[in-house]
Amino acid sequence: PGRASSPSSSGGDEALSLSFLVQINKYDHKCASRSRVRGRMASQAWVAERAIPFLNKKNGMGPKELQKELQDTYKITIPYHTVYHGRKRATDKLFGKWSDSFDWLYRFKAEVEMRSPGSVVEIDTVKVGDKVHFNRFFCAFKASIDGFLGGCRPYISIDSTALNGYWNGHMPAANALDGHNWMFPLAFGFFDSETKENWVWFMEQLANAIGPVPKLAIHTDACKGLETAVHKVFPWQNRGSV
Repeated sequence: PGRASSPSSSGGDEALSLSFLVQINKYDHKCASRSRVRGRMASQAWVAERAIPFLNKKNGMGPKELQKELQDTYKITIPYHTVYHGRKRATDKLFGKWSDSFDWLYRFKAEVEMRSPGSVVEIDTVKVGDKVHFNRFFCAFKASIDGFLGGCRPYISIDSTALNGYWNGHMPAANALDGHNWMFPLAFGFFDSETKENWVWFMEQLANAIGPVPKLAIHTDACKGLETAVHKVFPWQNRGSV
């Protein structure tokens, strides 16, 4: 027990004495302050603000993992769609919008060509109505071109991998072999699908980057579009496919 005193309501000097008893509840609390509850305050903006520290530590954290982290940290239940859109707001703030990244390609091209003269960076666009849309991209750095021509075998392996994310498509790549039989990156790019037209465009940019290479061997898979492109752009080289 304890004792406390306070001035009387009449403002006099007499003190009002009160007795109180402090007790400790040794059992688990089940009230809202301790258990997870569904809160209306967890809006998309709320999620975005609190997601930033988590995404700074792990920028590849997906909505499901972020949902679990936020719920465990703040002891509330947050709907998945709220976390999904809140995470998008946070990533836009941290890394910029996905749609804006296409405009940054031209700045990337200018920066590469300024700091690494001789590099080949090509951006292909299409016009739909009054708007210009990104279509294809190719990049071969000067160091990669010189390394291939001066220190690698006359062999190039070409293939592409599917991109799974906010924007789908394919990432074609050309790799060589150095004197240790290690893979040597030569060029890469982006396009929407493995069509004959896209592969011909990619191979034309590659041919422009490396020029004529005596006794060049090109290794591809059995993709018809790629095989046709190789025959068209490099009709004189040795070909192999798997």
